[in-house]
Amino acid sequence: MTSTWRVPAFARTTAFKLTLLSAALFALSSFAILALVYGASVGAAIRRADASITTELAAIEARYVTGGLQGVNRYVVQRSVGGSEFLYLLTAANGRRVSGNLSGIPEANPDIQGRVHFQYDRAPIDEVSEDPSLTPTGRAGRGRITTFEDGYVLFVGLDVEEETRFVSNMLNAVLAASGLSLGLGIISGAVVSRRFAKRLEAINVAARQVMAGDLQTRTPRTYSGDDLDELSGNFNAMLDRVEHLMHRMRSAGDSIAHDLRMPLTRMRGRLETALVQGGTEGDYEAALAQAVNDTEELLKTFNAVLSLSRLQAGERRKAMEVLNPSEILADVAEMYEPVCEDVGLEFTAEIERDLSLTGDRELIAQAAANLIDNAVKYTPEGGAVCLRARRCSNGAIEISVTDTGPGIPAEDRARVLERFVRLEKSRSQPGVGLGLSLVQAIAELHRADLTLDDGPGEVEGAREAAGPGLRVALVFPPA
Repeated sequence: MTSTWRVPAFARTTAFKLTLLSAALFALSSFAILALVYGASVGAAIRRADASITTELAAIEARYVTGGLQGVNRYVVQRSVGGSEFLYLLTAANGRRVSGNLSGIPEANPDIQGRVHFQYDRAPIDEVSEDPSLTPTGRAGRGRITTFEDGYVLFVGLDVEEETRFVSNMLNAVLAASGLSLGLGIISGAVVSRRFAKRLEAINVAARQVMAGDLQTRTPRTYSGDDLDELSGNFNAMLDRVEHLMHRMRSAGDSIAHDLRMPLTRMRGRLETALVQGGTEGDYEAALAQAVNDTEELLKTFNAVLSLSRLQAGERRKAMEVLNPSEILADVAEMYEPVCEDVGLEFTAEIERDLSLTGDRELIAQAAANLIDNAVKYTPEGGAVCLRARRCSNGAIEISVTDTGPGIPAEDRARVLERFVRLEKSRSQPGVGLGLSLVQAIAELHRADLTLDDGPGEVEGAREAAGPGLRVALVFPPA
């Protein structure tokens, strides 16, 4: 039975691949830098040796001019015996060794300037060393060949063994450092990617559990502030939002079934009664007219639900622009002022001029209209409704509607912003409980804050007992 080798899980992660790539790039860059240093060191050593050899050849040629070949030979012998750092070899035309501390001219191909790089052995002669066993062998050298009259050949060289060893050691260090960098990069990549893969797997496990239907699952957090911790936080916030929306959808379904069952039942009952009992043509027309009215109410409810869903999906975000809400609110106030007069309410509008915010013109008008409509609906005759718009000290724009109606208890203010939520004392009023939900959705779309507070209190002279009133405010961030 054959076993198939599989790459470890951490080696397949993006973190390991990126770490490995970084290590390879670092090793390559280190190799390139050290290679430049190596090349510069080699070039400096060669140039220094060539310059010294050229200077020595110039001195020998000067001796040749003044003393001929005998002067050259005398100079070579003196320098060889005197322990000079240079390497010499003077040979006759027939190749016979005349003097010097080399046993023979190195077998190397000179360049166009006569320079050669070679391996050499010092000549084992008494003039050079009293103990031939101590003469160095197989050492690196560099030199030049010069030919005199009568076929005499002079070779002058310089021992570069130390420089060669230094350069060789540097090359080995370059290769070792590059290999070490790559190896350490692989090891560090394995360590980092294993930790990364472990944390990422926790997120994947949570995601799979959510896909399986468990919306209560949350990813663990380290609160270190790194990218994965921020991803976990955003993932958990997204799950909170999804769970909230799912709960809202279930509540909306229950509320729709509860609030629409009665009008549908009534409409069906009227139609069945008209169909069974018969009657005059006027009776049939009255039944159909009532059915049309009931259908209109149902359509209004469904249109409100559709508008709310679109707002929460952010479909109107593209219509955002910098605008002056004062003009919009002035039109809304002009529209509702006669309505308040008809129902016996005092209406006032306190709107500052030259306000500016970023928003959707139509939605801001709808939010203000919804708030005023609610205030008119629940404020007893003789009460007051006030629309205000002002600039706050921090630059934010506040739009508020205040009434002197019964108000909303503090414990119910968060609940009335949900879909289809209607308090018991408002059941007798027309509506389906979507007005404040629409305003809340508009506020969220504009990143505005929606607050509900107590109003100014009772109004003297009101025909019905009034409560503390209600103040609803929308606070928009500065444009």
